[in-house]
Amino acid sequence: MSEAMVAHAEGALEMSAGARALVVDNLVLSFGGNEVLRDVGVRLEAGEITGLIGPNGAGKTSFFNCLTGLYVPQRGSIRFGGEDMTRVPPTGRAARGFSRSFQHVALCPELTIAENVMIGLQRGAAAGWLDAFLPLSRGRAERARHREMALAALARLGIEPVADSLPAQLPPGVLRLAEIARAIAGSPRVLLLDEPAAGLNSLETRDLANALKKLRGPELVLVVVEHDMDLIMDVCDTIHVLNVGRVLASGSPAQIRANADVVRVYLGEDDE
Repeated sequence: MSEAMVAHAEGALEMSAGARALVVDNLVLSFGGNEVLRDVGVRLEAGEITGLIGPNGAGKTSFFNCLTGLYVPQRGSIRFGGEDMTRVPPTGRAARGFSRSFQHVALCPELTIAENVMIGLQRGAAAGWLDAFLPLSRGRAERARHREMALAALARLGIEPVADSLPAQLPPGVLRLAEIARAIAGSPRVLLLDEPAAGLNSLETRDLANALKKLRGPELVLVVVEHDMDLIMDVCDTIHVLNVGRVLASGSPAQIRANADVVRVYLGEDDE
């Protein structure tokens, strides 16, 4: 192979990898003159689990809300797959493969776990409202397909046996995994998890860590905002540390542990 062909192939691979990254550049967000994000720039790679940490008031929630489309920054950009997502609303991002979980588990108590997961597939449903009231074949086929997808998501996280249980019958750790199953049922390209270990005990957090590792894939950008440092250090490939609205440090878990500034402002203090 000639040098030109090698260079072309390497360039194509680089472009392909870049197309799968979620790239944030010089993000600025202000509320009433108070700048909560200041020129934040990070690259969130597909194939990795990326952690986002920082002390209280660091800007983690604001940054997360910019990624999900709830907040629109005053300056800067968010790009994914070669497309500028900065001002695309949450519904538009969902249509482009963005999915998220919430800090507080929000499952419908009257529905089974499988039915709760199926809710995450309704955005792409083809059947209309009439199918919900009449036994039309299209509606039956789609519900059957959605149940298969829900069961596959539950199985991926190791909790398929609870598919037909109600939320009230299950412990918090399983409910958290069920919510993540709902987020992954539609095979997202970007998965944003907001404090998935909140309210879990050590055994449940260990199960969560094992489940998150199973989600790592070459086509998925997986971002975890979390306070549990043991979890973050265990599952993440790259960690970004925010402090007073700026990126204080980025690197591997080992690099973050060894960073004197991070230890001083965050790791050396109590978690928020």
